[in-house]
Amino acid sequence: MKFLADRAEQRAIIALIFIVIGVPVIILGYQFGIRPRLNTIRTIDIVAAAPENGGFQPAAFEVNAGETIRLRVSSPDVVHGLAIGPGEGWDFGIVKPGEVKEIEITFPEAGRYTLYCNVWCSPSHWRMRAAIDVFGDALATTPDPIIERLTAQEINIDAPHPAENVPAEKPSVTRGKTLLAEVQSSLPPDVLSAEWRQSHSPAEARALLINLDDAEAWDVVAALWLGDADPVQLDESQVLYAKNCAACHGATGNGDGIGAATLIEQGYMGDGPAAFADPTTMLGASSDILYGKLRRGGMGTGMPGFGTVFTREQSAQMIDYLWTFVFSTE
Repeated sequence: MKFLADRAEQRAIIALIFIVIGVPVIILGYQFGIRPRLNTIRTIDIVAAAPENGGFQPAAFEVNAGETIRLRVSSPDVVHGLAIGPGEGWDFGIVKPGEVKEIEITFPEAGRYTLYCNVWCSPSHWRMRAAIDVFGDALATTPDPIIERLTAQEINIDAPHPAENVPAEKPSVTRGKTLLAEVQSSLPPDVLSAEWRQSHSPAEARALLINLDDAEAWDVVAALWLGDADPVQLDESQVLYAKNCAACHGATGNGDGIGAATLIEQGYMGDGPAAFADPTTMLGASSDILYGKLRRGGMGTGMPGFGTVFTREQSAQMIDYLWTFVFSTE
């Protein structure tokens, strides 16, 4: 009987050892040994840390056009937002500290894409980017006509462009559209040209409307700048602004976002991020200038370039949205 009891005890010990050691070994072996060999999707492990802690690691990686890959992203420190641009609508939400987020993605075309954080994560949040080089058939790149025009005109997009004359109250697009229908035939041809308005400021347009009083003239200018804007696109741009711009420039465009004070302390942005709701700041600038600054970023400031994050169309729509800070769409 003792012999049988000893044998039973030995089997129990062996079973316990198997449960404690063997089962985890089998699971880990399958997870990291067998499963990757059975899975044809390539996995790229990415650590998303605040820029002070290394930023995205790796900071660059390569894939092939048409290849489906899995990004396995972890955060060791704070909450990060995960998105890829330009375009495509790749916004993957947040990854929390200690969490691992898996994303399967296929890049349809060759080019350079950007993995970026769209949640304010640190004073150097704007550096939170990683380059993704996608190889395949070479794509013909077409020059950006707006950037070319700015270059040809030798316009310094970093210089202030203050408006000398600003409206006493926020101009109304709705009032302006009604008035525009009445006076359009008497307006200077320049202000009626979309191409002219693209490269000139609202203040310049206001100066040409000499037959209208000040309030009426500004309402007409508001209608000219935003009367044809697509409300759906404005809503989409508002979402992009909230994720990518509001942390510095403020939710209401007053330059008072949560990161503004830090950037000033670090010596970036002079007196602070641009206040889009300030008519003196905005109404002296053209859409071209704002577009160029958005896509290239600010030289010597904390303003990153969004040319690798937004498409040209998204960038142009974002400029329309910025005008809503000084023109009422109601």
